[in-house]
Amino acid sequence: MLYLHKLSIFIFLAFILIGCAHPVSPGGGPKDKQAPQVLKSNPENGSAHFTGNKFTIEFDEFISLENISEEGLISPPVDEQPDFKIKGKSLQVKFNDPLKPNTTYSVYFGDAIVDITEKNPLSNYTYIFSTGNFVDSLSLQGEVIDAFNLEPVEDAFVMLYKNNNDTLPFDSLPLTVRPYYLSKTDVNGRFVFHGLADEKYMLFALSDLNRNFIFDQPGEAVAFLDTMVVAQYFLAAVTDTVTVDSALSVTDSSQIVIDDTIPANDYNSEQYINYELYLFAHKDTVQKLLKAELLRPNTLRFSFSMPATSIRFKPLNFNLDSSWFQSEYSSEKDTVIWYLKNLPVDTLELLIFHNLDTLEQANIRLIPKKKLKGRKKQKVDTVKQYLEWNSNVKKRILALDQETEITFNQPIINYYTDSAWLAINEDTIYNPAFTFIDSLRRKIRIPIELSEESIYSIYFPDSAFIDWNGLHNEAIFIEIFTKSLREYGTFIFHLHPSVKQSYILQLLGEKEVVARQHFFETDTTIVYNYVDPKKYMLKLIFDNNNNGKWDAGNYLMKQQPEKVLYFKKEINVRANWEVEEDWAF
Repeated sequence: MLYLHKLSIFIFLAFILIGCAHPVSPGGGPKDKQAPQVLKSNPENGSAHFTGNKFTIEFDEFISLENISEEGLISPPVDEQPDFKIKGKSLQVKFNDPLKPNTTYSVYFGDAIVDITEKNPLSNYTYIFSTGNFVDSLSLQGEVIDAFNLEPVEDAFVMLYKNNNDTLPFDSLPLTVRPYYLSKTDVNGRFVFHGLADEKYMLFALSDLNRNFIFDQPGEAVAFLDTMVVAQYFLAAVTDTVTVDSALSVTDSSQIVIDDTIPANDYNSEQYINYELYLFAHKDTVQKLLKAELLRPNTLRFSFSMPATSIRFKPLNFNLDSSWFQSEYSSEKDTVIWYLKNLPVDTLELLIFHNLDTLEQANIRLIPKKKLKGRKKQKVDTVKQYLEWNSNVKKRILALDQETEITFNQPIINYYTDSAWLAINEDTIYNPAFTFIDSLRRKIRIPIELSEESIYSIYFPDSAFIDWNGLHNEAIFIEIFTKSLREYGTFIFHLHPSVKQSYILQLLGEKEVVARQHFFETDTTIVYNYVDPKKYMLKLIFDNNNNGKWDAGNYLMKQQPEKVLYFKKEINVRANWEVEEDWAF
C-alpha cells in the first residue's frame, strides 16, 4: 500500500516537471520578436584552409529552416543542393559535391533561419569559408530595377562571371554556363556579394524561370552593364552587438546585411559604388500565332507574338476575298481583326503563313456552340440581332476639348439619318453632320463645339445605320453634360532636355494609365487644359529610335532598354487652379 502511495506521488511530480519543461510563452507576456543569434560556428565563419565537407552553426535558441531551397544561395554555385540538418539549437550543412580548391565560398541563408516559436527570421545571414590559404574579402553591391516603371525587382538572380573561359566568347557566358558568383535581390531590389577576389567581373541579372542560372528561356527578363565591374572592400559598421565568431570584419553578429556592413552616412558616397541594373524582357523574335478566336458573331481575332505585317491567310474550305471580309490591325500591329459577311460554313479552316513559311493551321467555329446545338436540334433562334455600338461618352460626361465619337462593331454599308437630331440646351438641329473617321466605315465623329455647363442630346433612330450583313441599329440616344471651367485644372510644364532627340512625355493617372501624351525633341512648353482634378505622375521616355513608344533592350545586340525618368513629385491638379512646373534633364 505504501509502495502504491509513493508511486502515485512520483508520477504526479513527473507530470509537473514535464509541464514546467514545455517551452511556452508566459501568459500575458510580451511577444518574442527577437531573431535567433549565432553563438559560434565550426569551422569559424570566415575560415581559410577548409578541408571537410560540412560546417555547423550553433544558435542561442531552437531554430527551423523555412523555404531553404528558395531562400538559400551558394556562391560559387554547386551542382547538388547540400543537406541541411537541424539538431536542437544547431544547424549542420553538408556538401554533396566536391568543393573547388583555392576558392572562397559564401552560403547565403536569406530569411530561411527562424526561431521555432514565433518564426522571427535571422535575415541575410551568410557563412563564408575558403578552401585555400586566404579568404577573399571584397564585396560588390547594387540594385535591380524594372526598366519600364523603375520599380525594384525582388527575387532576381544577380550573377558575376570571370573572364577565364578559353573556349567560349565572354559575352556568351550567361547563355551557356552557370555564373561564378551568385546573389539574389531582396524586396527593395538590393543585392550584395561578399567574399570576392580582386578581379574584374561581368555583372548580369536574370529572372530565372527554370532556376538553372542560365539565360535560356524566351520569357526570362535580363539586365546587364556595358562595362566590367570591380569589387571593393566594405568597412564594417560599428555595432553594439558582442562579436562571438569574429574571423571576418563582417561577422556573424552583423549578419552580413549590406545596410549593416556599410555605415549609413557613407552608403551613397562615392566611396562605395552602387551598380544599377535595369531589367527587361526581350521582344519575341519568333513569329507565333498566340490565339485565333471568334470574338463575336462575324468577327475574328488573330493574336500574334510579333507585328503581323508579313502574315498571309489561305482559306481551305471557302474562297475568301475582299468582298467577304475586311481586316483591321491593332496599334502594335500584332493583332488582326477580321470583320466577316455571313459565310455559308460553320467552321472556317485557314492556313496561316509568315512570309513563305507555314505558321499554323487554324480551325475557327463561326457559330457559337450553344447556337450550333440549337441548330442541330432544329430550334429557331428567336432573339433578333442588332448592330452594336459604343461611344466615347462615359457617364454622360465629355471634356470640353473632346469630340463625340460612335464606334460600330461592323462596317457600315448604308445610313439613313434624315430623322436624326442634335439638341443643344433648348435648340435642336435636325440631321446633324457626321463623318467616318476610318477606312472601314466603323467609326463616326459628330462635330460639336462644346460649351461649359451645357446639355447635349444626340439621337439616331432605329435602322439609321445598316452594316454589310444587313443588321441595323436600335435607336441610339446619347446625352452629354459639360462641366464648368471652374471644375477643371490647368497644368503647364516647361521641359528642358540637355540633348536634342525624340522624347515622350506621359501624364499618368491611377495605376499609371496614360491620361495625356506629348512628343517633343527640344525645349518646349506643354499646356494641358481641362484636366480632371486629381493627383498625377509624369513619366519621360527617351525615344531613341523615334517610333513613338518605349522599347526594351536586347542582350545579344548589346542594346540597353530605352531610358525612363519620373518627375520628382506628384502633380496635384486642383479645380480652378493652374499648376506650373519645370523639368531639366
